[in-house]
Amino acid sequence: MIRLYRLFLLTLVLGITFNQVDAQFWKKKKKKEGNVQGFVLEEAQTPEERKKAMERQLTSPVRKMLNRFNLSVEKSYGYFSYQNPLEGVSVIRNPRNDLLYIVPIDEESTVQPSVAYSNWFNRFTEVDISRIDDDSQIVRTDTASFVYKNSGRYNPLTLRLSYSIKKLDKGHFERTGEKRYLDDDMLRIGGGIGWGAHKFRHPSSEQDVDPLLRRYQLPETKISTTKMFASVTYNFYSLGDFSMLADVYGGVWKIKQSQINSDNINYEPFFNVGLMFQTTFSKYFKGYIRPSFEMRSYTLANDVISTQHKYSIFSIDLGLLFKYPVYPRNKYKADMVQMEHVFNGKMYRGRPFYKKQNPRYGQRGVNRKAKGWSFPIIKDKKSKKGSEKGGGNGN
Repeated sequence: MIRLYRLFLLTLVLGITFNQVDAQFWKKKKKKEGNVQGFVLEEAQTPEERKKAMERQLTSPVRKMLNRFNLSVEKSYGYFSYQNPLEGVSVIRNPRNDLLYIVPIDEESTVQPSVAYSNWFNRFTEVDISRIDDDSQIVRTDTASFVYKNSGRYNPLTLRLSYSIKKLDKGHFERTGEKRYLDDDMLRIGGGIGWGAHKFRHPSSEQDVDPLLRRYQLPETKISTTKMFASVTYNFYSLGDFSMLADVYGGVWKIKQSQINSDNINYEPFFNVGLMFQTTFSKYFKGYIRPSFEMRSYTLANDVISTQHKYSIFSIDLGLLFKYPVYPRNKYKADMVQMEHVFNGKMYRGRPFYKKQNPRYGQRGVNRKAKGWSFPIIKDKKSKKGSEKGGGNGN
């Protein structure tokens, strides 16, 4: 009996001990599980966000931005008409020494004018007139419209840098509500610089008021000019690779400093209006023909005399526009895909930038005739002599 009682107490003590150990074990385990602070809920990306992230992965944003810029090179072949309207002066020619000069109005009635100029084209050149001879031919410009006229050629070279605003694909936007832009430019905003020379066809300007005054000999028959301008180009019609754009630019211009007196000259801003007929040679090259009309003028003036010189220019501009490619060319030679495609997680163009690049099939036309599978057809050609000989043997 006593043994059974001792065995019962031992079992009870062991059970309490194991329960305490088990409780401590689970207590520590629960304490470890209690270290989890919680979950952070994040919203899933929308389809548009996923698409933009994929585009950023496939296409370089830098190349995409550079593709918005256009570099244009223009060579113009033009004709200009020149007018020099004289106002507030009297035009005088002395028949004895064949000297043509101008004086301020009312100075022609004096014996000796206070000032007289033989050159009023690019700088005022004074001449010493001791007296106005009685047999001199005199025309007052306040009684007649007195204009010297001339013409010539103007063939400038122009560089222009512009930024493109693309056309919205309206059909796709109406169907899906997604803004997708076409390759065609809707608007270009930019500026440029140009160089050219006015080459006068005749060495002297003519007037039709008085034949006795005859012509005014030009001191310079070629004047070099430069211009800087800002431009706006609007695409108002597109059909396939052909586009028509209205192009307007204006700015400042000047004549080479060594050819004119810069102290007496005042340049008016010039304006140029043109219509651009453009075609796409490749995805990154465009060519265009641009008929244009330009007006520019300058005034040569001092304290007593002011003369204006006007140029009206009509020209045909031949231009080439270059755009930086959005997608690079794959350097892996085994990649012969012609169209735009994904290769190793990047977007590439298939053809060189100077060739036609259609995103659907990569080239201008599909060559349906596979190379290497055409064999020449051997025709049995018999000469007349051979046939005659054969006929004779048969007989």
